[in-house]
Amino acid sequence: MQTRSARKRQPSAGKMFIKVIAALLLLLTVIGSGYAGAVFIKTQETLARTQINIPGSKVSSKYDDVPSESFLILGTDETKASKDRHEPARSDVMIVGVLNKKTEQLVLTSIPRDSLVNIDYSKYDVPYGKTGVEQDKITHAHYFGSMDKSSSYNGIKLARETTENLLGIEINHVVKVNFQGFVQLIDALDGVDIDVRYAFKEQDSARKAGTITVPKGMQHLSGEQALAYVRNRHDDPLGDIGRGQKQMQVIQAVAKEAASFRSLGAYRDILDAVGDNVETNLGPNDYLRLADFTTALRNTTEYQLAGEGYIGISGKWEYHLDPNQLDRVKANLAKAMQGQEVSLMKEETGTPGATDPTTTDDSTTVEQPVQ
Repeated sequence: MQTRSARKRQPSAGKMFIKVIAALLLLLTVIGSGYAGAVFIKTQETLARTQINIPGSKVSSKYDDVPSESFLILGTDETKASKDRHEPARSDVMIVGVLNKKTEQLVLTSIPRDSLVNIDYSKYDVPYGKTGVEQDKITHAHYFGSMDKSSSYNGIKLARETTENLLGIEINHVVKVNFQGFVQLIDALDGVDIDVRYAFKEQDSARKAGTITVPKGMQHLSGEQALAYVRNRHDDPLGDIGRGQKQMQVIQAVAKEAASFRSLGAYRDILDAVGDNVETNLGPNDYLRLADFTTALRNTTEYQLAGEGYIGISGKWEYHLDPNQLDRVKANLAKAMQGQEVSLMKEETGTPGATDPTTTDDSTTVEQPVQ
């Protein structure tokens, strides 16, 4: 079966890196447009609420004269109750964005959450005998890293290190987004228009099975419906690959709404969605600098890491990345980091419809390693 590993949007389509990142586009719009008064004050307050100190992060001035900047976007399914109980969360969404400031091009790479990669646990105090480098699902980097309580952000740190090792580039900025913020943001925008590729039934954000039903075709989706569409894998003939493509599709719609005048009128609700559900090492100076490159949102190239999914020798579902396609993606990302324009890649061979048949989508069951 053939699957498109990369595709380019039309220049008229505005988009941001992922989900609530579209709301961060609103912050750039406010800062870059010179809005004053309550809007600007609210924006500054939101920036202060979202900024965190991730171990190993560099100061903003480091990026003033570099040809590109890179971002890791993590989407987690944390509830208020699970956070209050200090339960670790998997990163169900992982997207890397490279902003090429020389060519004003944005390169997006989606990483399937079950991708089997090398994770170095040696610097982290985590349970289950994880003391060195081992092959594990990339979603577990954030999950197990969060169990090391020496820092509140060890999960983010290990996810960044693992992604850097996988793709061969330095990750400058990390943005962690809770899915609940995704729902709040879209509701604050009064919904988004999405051409739904297939009819489906899915659980809601409270994990009540079968409560969300959406027909095929152009639909105006609420936050709950859009989240269900992005989450759904088992009805999607492309499986995890299709889920990555739907993430990009919804990003485009949300970013377009967030950049509109109508979204500015609802800025308080939007900024609340961001402030309550986003953690990032981006600071005010970063937003001021990045506001000069919003045109890159209309010049995007997308890559989807391809591979094959099956139950491995551990008895767990695994997604094995195509090493040849991975090497080509890594080469293009390296070029983008150096300020070179990159193009689409031809279709790759894989099994995009492969999904884990043993679990429900976004299962919260604690998956302990097989000893």
